[in-house]
Parts: sequence; C-alpha cells; structure tokens
Amino acid sequence: MCEHTLTVADKLLQQEADQPAALEQFLSDASERAFHIAYGALWNRETALDVVQESMLKLVEYYSGKPPAQWPALFRTVLNSKINDERRRRMLTRGKYRLLSLTGFGSPADEAAGAQVEADLPARRASDGISAPEAELQDRLLAEHIHNAMQALPARQRQVFLLRERQGLSIRETATTLGCSENAVKQHHFRALRALREQLAEVWADERSDQTS
Repeated sequence: MCEHTLTVADKLLQQEADQPAALEQFLSDASERAFHIAYGALWNRETALDVVQESMLKLVEYYSGKPPAQWPALFRTVLNSKINDERRRRMLTRGKYRLLSLTGFGSPADEAAGAQVEADLPARRASDGISAPEAELQDRLLAEHIHNAMQALPARQRQVFLLRERQGLSIRETATTLGCSENAVKQHHFRALRALREQLAEVWADERSDQTS
C-alpha cells in the first residue's frame, strides 16, 4: 500500500517536472498560428508580434499549472482578449482612425505590415520585356494593390484567409484555431476570395496585358 502511494506521488512529481517543457513546446507550436490570427485582426506586424508575446507570457504566468489539454482554449481566450485590448487602445488614442480601429485594420501606411505579402510575390526579370527599374516599380505597385485589398477585408475574413492560404490549415483546423464553426470558416474564406478577386480584377487584367504586349 505504501509502495503504491509512493509510486503515485513519484508520478505526480514527474508530471510537474515535465510541465514546463511541455508548455514550452506548446507555445512553440502555437506561435505561428497565433501570429497570423493577431496579424489578421490588427494588420500590423510589430503589434501582432507584441500581442502574441504578451499572450504567451500571461498563459505561462496564470495558467501553466492547468492540464495541457486546456492550454489551446485558454491561449485562444487570452490571445483574443489581448487583441481586443489593442483595438480598444487604438480607439482611445487614435480618434481620427476610429472606424479603422473598430474593424481592426490598423495603420494603412504601415510598410512592415505588407512585407509578408510582398515577400511572396515572384520577382520580375528584365527578360520579361521591361527594364529592371520598371520591373521593380511594377512589383512595388502590385504589392501595394494586394496589401490594400487585404487591408480592406473585415478582420475575421482576413484571419481566415491567412490561416487557410498562408498557413495551409484545413477548414476544421481553422475553425478550431479561431473558435468558430466550420461553416463560418467556409463563408469567411469564400467572401474573402470573392472580395480579393473583385478588388484585384483590374490589376490582374493590366498584368496580363503587359505580358502579352
């Protein structure tokens, strides 16, 4: 009986010892998805990184002792709370951007926010029929068009789009990450794609015209 009690106690002590390592692994696995959620809501790279870091610190400080199975839901709650805190701060400190803050768009002039989109664009070459300076200019203009189109999306549509298209998450994984239904993910994804196609239709038409001329 005594040996059995000691064995159980030893197991509990071992679980407590393993908890920090397990939490560190969880945060490492969750960090990129969390960034895309915050970035999609706030549309500012540095702010999104700060929000994710603050959320991780709060999870460690207040919830590290909770069972690992509860960490995903707790982290999602903390992250959403931090995002909402940032939105409220924007509304208080940037009155003239009140409408943008309510929808979570952030600063329209933030070049860093568009860096990820621009980084994914294929670079033009002088062999495409235009000079190198012209190619660079057109690349910048195209990146700006895409950035503006993404910025115009509602925050939830932008979150779903980034998780589905950039992270490659399935509908079920996206729904779990955002805490919404799979039908909601499908609707937001469809509406985001439709809005981007409509906003970028003229840009793509100009691109095809340039390539065939």
